[in-house]
Parts: sequence; C-alpha cells; structure tokens
Amino acid sequence: MKYLLSSAIILLCLACAKLIMHFIGGSFPAPLLAMVILLVLLLSGIVKEQHIKPCASPILKIMPIFFIPAGVGFIEHLGLIKSHWAFLASVVVLVPITTLLLVSSVIAYFKGRENND
Repeated sequence: MKYLLSSAIILLCLACAKLIMHFIGGSFPAPLLAMVILLVLLLSGIVKEQHIKPCASPILKIMPIFFIPAGVGFIEHLGLIKSHWAFLASVVVLVPITTLLLVSSVIAYFKGRENND
C-alpha cells in the first residue's frame, strides 16, 4: 500500500505538471515542473517525506544510470571536442570571469549611486 501511495503522489505531480504545460502551451519541461510541485508540497507539509520515500529511494539509487547517455554522447563527439578544445576551454574560463566582472561592476555602480544620493 505504501508503494502505491508513493507512486501515486509522484505520478499525480507529473500529471498536474503535464496538464499545466498543455494549457499554458509553454516549453518548460513538465518533469521539472513536477519536481517543483513536489518540492512545494514537501515544504508546505502537505506531503510528508515518508509518503514518497518508498518509491523515491529505489529511483535515487539507480539515478547514475540515467547519466550514461550523456557520457556516451560526450564520448561519441570526442573528435569534435578535440578539434575545438581551445574555443571550449576559453568559453569555460572567460564566461564565468566576464559574468563575475559584469555583475560586480553593476553592483558597484548601484552601491556608489546609492551612497551619493
């Protein structure tokens, strides 16, 4: 009975998310919205952790298997990555640095403007 309730809660969240996305017509992934709905239900106390634990625990134990396709895709495109490694490395380094500098300069600008007012 506990497995039935656990899977029903998870599937109900997914069904609600799919209905919401169908009526809204957006491009947001329904499984991700279902996780947000489940999180809200857990944080609000409507659903208790022990209610979803019977089905969630086995899924979480095999979760690394879901990342195998991403790893295979990475290995399949290794030649492409090797040919563009300099560009990819510069993007990995420069984008975070640029973002950090941009955000810090905007914050400094507004803090300075706030102090001068």
